[in-house]
Amino acid sequence: MKQKQILLLIPILLLTLSGRTWKYFPKYYKSLAYVSFFNSFYYYLCKRYLLWEFPPGGFHWRILRSMHIFFITPLLVLAFLSKFPETLPRKLSYIIKWTVGSTMVEHFAVKENMIMFKHGWNIFWSGLIYLLMYSFSYLLTKKPVVTWILSFYSLFFFLTFFKVPFRRRLLKGPFFFLVKTDRSIPFEIS
Repeated sequence: MKQKQILLLIPILLLTLSGRTWKYFPKYYKSLAYVSFFNSFYYYLCKRYLLWEFPPGGFHWRILRSMHIFFITPLLVLAFLSKFPETLPRKLSYIIKWTVGSTMVEHFAVKENMIMFKHGWNIFWSGLIYLLMYSFSYLLTKKPVVTWILSFYSLFFFLTFFKVPFRRRLLKGPFFFLVKTDRSIPFEIS
């Protein structure tokens, strides 16, 4: 299983190196930080109710998640943004091509047990996430405020639709360390 996860990383590295996308890092670093943020935010919000997960298979789960948060997903987005076309019809076609391609790779990963879906998540939802990820990572370069607003609405939709439980322990994490909670008021939305 460890070899399969490494085999997933190698094509993305080759795609990045062969396309010389590294030179676009200064131009798109905000989009890369954006996708890393939302990827890590997913693991934070859904830590006890993951909708998808990569079976460790020889890796420690933190290492595997870190690979996806800080390398695989940002490199994928960098490769996507580095060749982004100019005209609207070509932009739409390009986003659809990358969405379909990424969804097909994930479908293969599901068949090879490199990723597991839970709680009603399926390949359709993954395709929608890819569509949003690619669209928003591009939109962030043009309209950052609109992108953040749309992103949080999308996040709220997914959390509500998949009934991700929120409990008081959520307020004990790194994002809410400054929030003072009153222990007499229950914080359960489940």
